[in-house]
Amino acid sequence: MAILLRLQIEGAKPVRQGSDFFWEVLMAKTVNGDAVTFNDIDGACDPRQESSIRSFLKKLITASIVERVDGDPIRYRLLKRSSQCPIVSRDGEASKIGLGRQYMWNVMRRSHGGFTAPDLAIDASTDDVVVTEAAAKKYCQLLKKAGILVLQSRGKPARSHNVYVLRGTANTGPKCPRILTSRIVFDRNTQQIVGDVIAEEERS
Repeated sequence: MAILLRLQIEGAKPVRQGSDFFWEVLMAKTVNGDAVTFNDIDGACDPRQESSIRSFLKKLITASIVERVDGDPIRYRLLKRSSQCPIVSRDGEASKIGLGRQYMWNVMRRSHGGFTAPDLAIDASTDDVVVTEAAAKKYCQLLKKAGILVLQSRGKPARSHNVYVLRGTANTGPKCPRILTSRIVFDRNTQQIVGDVIAEEERS
């Protein structure tokens, strides 16, 4: 029989790595228009992040978000500031990863009368990003399970769809809730989780 655990999360500490954190460091260290060195960014991060930082900077340079300033040492100047980390592919093109959920969250925040998954999929879709009904249903179910959405009514499956409403207290800001996954080591002898639990965003 599979082990089932109910975890009580009292707090979370972001790790000092990943694109979002690199971007926060870059934004903070260039707030006065200064160019920064690789070591300026690396020094603010967890150990052994060098290759990830280089990859991150390379993509931003290709996308013309950051420019490299030759010298000793080499510096990097931020050309385009943004409150959210740009999602860029290796070839410098804007990536669509995560945009569907962000657009769904935008719709949820302004849909005071509630919404169904099919309506959410339609309203959140754009010419560049298509949100499927299945993706909208999955996101709604996850947010309902977390207590962010409440089910207003439940119709018969063949005739109508569930209507969801965003809790007022859950409307905490413009950034969409992200879905994280983690691998946990559980010692059945002591009934305890062993080691740090690192949660990583589910890419969708």
